[in-house]
Amino acid sequence: MNKLLIFSFTLLILFVFSCKQSSNNLTVNVQITNNAASQYVYIDLIELDANPITMDSVKLTGVSPTAILKAGKANQEALYRVRFEKDQFYFILVGDQDNIKVEFDAKNPAIYTTNSIESNVFKKLLTEFDAMLQQMQVLKSQIEMKGEVMDSVRVIMEEDFRKQSAATGNYLLTFADTVKAPALAIYALGISKNLVSAEQLSPVLKNISKRFPELPKIKKIADAFQRQVESPTSSGLLGKPAPDFTLPTPEGKNFSLSSLKGKYVLVDFWASWCKPCRMENPNVVAAFQQFKDKNFTILGVSLDKTKEDWIKAIADDQLTWAHVSDLKFWDSQVVPLYGIEGIPFNVLLDPEGKVIATELRGPALSQKLQEVLK
Repeated sequence: MNKLLIFSFTLLILFVFSCKQSSNNLTVNVQITNNAASQYVYIDLIELDANPITMDSVKLTGVSPTAILKAGKANQEALYRVRFEKDQFYFILVGDQDNIKVEFDAKNPAIYTTNSIESNVFKKLLTEFDAMLQQMQVLKSQIEMKGEVMDSVRVIMEEDFRKQSAATGNYLLTFADTVKAPALAIYALGISKNLVSAEQLSPVLKNISKRFPELPKIKKIADAFQRQVESPTSSGLLGKPAPDFTLPTPEGKNFSLSSLKGKYVLVDFWASWCKPCRMENPNVVAAFQQFKDKNFTILGVSLDKTKEDWIKAIADDQLTWAHVSDLKFWDSQVVPLYGIEGIPFNVLLDPEGKVIATELRGPALSQKLQEVLK
């Protein structure tokens, strides 16, 4: 549970909310067995337009293994973190009721129980999502072991990776569209962003506003997320000539985007340090292999910081197309030029250099290429 919750908690920055509506106070009763350390346990309110706020703390001892934490007015639109002074694990809870109980054994904190229905829903989401990510990682490793060999086995592996990626994204969208807790709906959409297209996200975002009409803050979040999903697609780039740029290749030679006019070009913004980018790379490789002989190519634009990491990632992921980078991280000239707010991000250009699509991830990439490269 430790790694899973830590990973998932870091993704919470993908959304922002801070609405309080319940008039009742939230109490969290933590009961722990085999607590060897004398330490404090804390409860934090996670309102992501600000730093987490510690609401209460109680000292745990072997003699007194129970902590009753007061978290203020119960907030169903926020999340709560129960953390410990010395132990490297914590729990994320949903404030779906006024009295929440958590019981666990300090020797095996991954197995814990709670009477909070939505907190259990959240735990199930994290467990299933982590299992899906692990399956994708296994497939990615198998593809990488094939090296540059492109045979029928690799084709099947890459198709399996695309299917698993699509299934993971669809799972998160379905969860967001059906879960009762608005905070969890937004959370699921946040972690789905790198697995689904803007077209898939948009209707679920709109539905969230309809499902929770009495929660203006949730509508505000969904609307803001919608603008983020659509930017720069609808407001900046789509249908317009792609901004040209010239950057160094790994060999140190200058390379211009405009030199690729006459072909369909996927401009792929990524980095070696970006795990979602690396997870998406097998899908991009598969698309390149399928369509490279149909007047299609790719230009990889990296937001890396070090040349060594950049070159190694190109080799490790078998990215056999042109690459450029000024190695300036988020200070790269392409970031404001293309309005990049996160990676992976891509734009598809027609032979005239106009942007005809953006944010093509998972199966959406091959579907779009199949559509335009008839």
